[in-house]
Amino acid sequence: MTNLDTGPSTLAARPQPVAPRSVVFISSLRLWGGGEKWMLETAVAMRRRGHRVTMIVQPGAALGDRARDANLEVFEVRMAGLVDPRSLHGLAGVLRHARAEVICANLDKEIRQSRFAALMAGRNVRLVARRGSPDAIKTAWHYRAAYQFGVDRLICNAESLVTSVCRSAPWFDRRKVRVIPNGVDVAALAARAAQGDLRAELDLDPDTVVISCVGEVGWRKGQEHVLAAAERLREQYPSAVWLITGEGDGLQDLTDRARARGLLDAGYLRFLGFRRDVPAVMRASDLLVLPSRSEGFPNTLLEGMALGLPVAASRADGIPELVVHGETGLLHAIDDRESFVDDVARLVGDTDLRRRFGEAGRARATAVFGQEAVMERVEACLLDWGE
Repeated sequence: MTNLDTGPSTLAARPQPVAPRSVVFISSLRLWGGGEKWMLETAVAMRRRGHRVTMIVQPGAALGDRARDANLEVFEVRMAGLVDPRSLHGLAGVLRHARAEVICANLDKEIRQSRFAALMAGRNVRLVARRGSPDAIKTAWHYRAAYQFGVDRLICNAESLVTSVCRSAPWFDRRKVRVIPNGVDVAALAARAAQGDLRAELDLDPDTVVISCVGEVGWRKGQEHVLAAAERLREQYPSAVWLITGEGDGLQDLTDRARARGLLDAGYLRFLGFRRDVPAVMRASDLLVLPSRSEGFPNTLLEGMALGLPVAASRADGIPELVVHGETGLLHAIDDRESFVDDVARLVGDTDLRRRFGEAGRARATAVFGQEAVMERVEACLLDWGE
């Protein structure tokens, strides 16, 4: 049985206050992504709610820099192999220092190492894992041991992910699963978006229709479909501008393809690379596209909706739980390029439809995925053990 924490009614329910606890967040990734964003926002929210928060990151990790900017307590530990003595010793030292009661970890490596480290530190902790992608739990014995005996709760940010994540692990107790979507602080996001003027930076006319795709560039996000749509619609909408924001292992190949097709000529399609001002990029846009092949619950679409952007996206994994087809955007089957192109063309050519979808998306983001209501659920999952 899955414990669902989605929908306006459940998110609006206010649980009893949770007694202050010490929670340690652990991330072994150096690059910035959706999981790291969730971890930072959750850590800040838990500290604001009166809990002691400690962050453990890899040396030089982007999450560490941002956590320090948020005045969180941050420790750098080199997290290597599963039973690497230096890694386990470093983690155990921080857990002991923090008097850890709860550990929150995103990746399998962190889950396994933190459980070992807690034993070394003599800390009787609760371990909460979080999965924001549809990758299945691995079947090797040490993964099974970690999830079956080491994980006390598992957060998935979309109902569709539960089946995907647990498909190879029928032995995992689904009563441990909590489905809690990502949240968004609509007011704070709007304030950040207003801090930049990307249209002025890129010398774009106010009437230019801007189509944006934001996210890691690679196979999962399906950005080659964006190139195809830009190429197909160039004659119909020659004054439109396409923006691809993000970096990844597919960036060079995608750039080469765009150049070969002449899409970079006259600034018709532009690669913006990594940007820390993504809300400003979205504010400068008229339409947000995401033809993904694989997703969790994409922050990109949630933030775009919160900023009033209509959406054209695939039906990958958690996207239909966020975007309502025909109400806040248009959805197509994975790799259905023809439908994607048609949806984009429809939205580019219909200002009123973009406005209606954008207004409905902002209302849905505010009512269903508001940050404070979501964080109440996260707090209960992480820190309320009825003890």
